[in-house]
Amino acid sequence: MKNTILLLCCAALFACKQPAQKQNSADTTAQTADTAKAQTAITNKLITPGRSIGDIVLSEDVANVSQLLGRPDSSDAAMGSSLMVWHKAGGYRTSVFAHRKMGDKDEIISRIQKVLVNSPEYKTAGGLGVGSSLAEIKKSYNLKPTSDYKNKDGKVQVYTDLDKGISFEIDAADKCVGVVVHQLHDTSVAYLNMH
Repeated sequence: MKNTILLLCCAALFACKQPAQKQNSADTTAQTADTAKAQTAITNKLITPGRSIGDIVLSEDVANVSQLLGRPDSSDAAMGSSLMVWHKAGGYRTSVFAHRKMGDKDEIISRIQKVLVNSPEYKTAGGLGVGSSLAEIKKSYNLKPTSDYKNKDGKVQVYTDLDKGISFEIDAADKCVGVVVHQLHDTSVAYLNMH
């Protein structure tokens, strides 16, 4: 009789632990999924000099961007080149310059050459982006002034690090108002005005 009661108690304890273990397993799975989503959100907003901004990767087919962002709000194309712009709430935009290599075997593919964002949600691994000061940016990049343009608030100076494939648009208050990623050492693309 004692053995029977002891067996029943052990079985009850084992049964009670099973749902808790399943619940803990479910909690762990949910936490892992949340972590993966957070990591994806971070990488979707990561600026990688000379390579990408978020999911937009240099040298890839520009058709991929339309799949990601939908139809552009404006576009302009001529002589194998195209500039597409997507606008977001708050006055933010993403601009993509692409080019076809005429006469190449894959001349039908328009490849991404340059990407510009002016949203503060995009940052480099070091946390730099729109809103960063010129002094902060200069600590991580060897910048040279390459061009300028005027916006509604005045003159914007573009500083470029050709060795890393990144440019920063800096306003009169020495704050970054736009970040551009382009191919390393490609002055023809780096100096191209996307405004």
